[in-house]
Amino acid sequence: MGGLLVLVLIAGYVWGAAKLVKLVRPYWKKVFIIVAAILVPTADAVYGRIKLKQMCEAEGGLHIYRVVERVEGFDDPSMVPYEEWISKYGYRVVEGQEIGGKPSRLVQQADGKIVREVGITPTTQYIYETEKGNSRNTFDRDGSHIRIRSTGEVLSREVNISYAGGWFERFVAGLYAQRGNGGNCGPIVSKHELITKTLKPINREQAK
Repeated sequence: MGGLLVLVLIAGYVWGAAKLVKLVRPYWKKVFIIVAAILVPTADAVYGRIKLKQMCEAEGGLHIYRVVERVEGFDDPSMVPYEEWISKYGYRVVEGQEIGGKPSRLVQQADGKIVREVGITPTTQYIYETEKGNSRNTFDRDGSHIRIRSTGEVLSREVNISYAGGWFERFVAGLYAQRGNGGNCGPIVSKHELITKTLKPINREQAK
């Protein structure tokens, strides 16, 4: 239904513009109407994409302010800790949160065995946190960062900025109760890249 409405609106807009072109006499007025008809639904979309590129160059992507060596582990409250962080990436401790909401921890013991502890108090020095923007904004920022628990110092951050498109794109997306897609900074930096480039694990050889 929404798609049909969009087609009807576009057809009506083109028909109205063509009708107006036929009505006016001077050639320059016809040209003016045609140019205006093209720019009305597209001009702000073009400007928005230029602004998005500028914002991405200034703010977007991966920003590492300080790298920490020989890190035992980290806390990611957004996930259930999984063993790959230890077995593949070389950390000894990974904290997070179980599906039920209880804080948990994976620990590699001296014999190499990995043990899961549930209902713990997180103690690792470094925390991975997500940053959520507001999808109602034409330019929406989201991303994640790693900070030091005790001081609040942000060691690194990844920022992605998405553009909802020009007014016509946003109008069409609104018919489907969606956010418009006028582009983003891309490529989005993964959690693994942000963490491993900022926090160098103590078992460095294991992480290679």
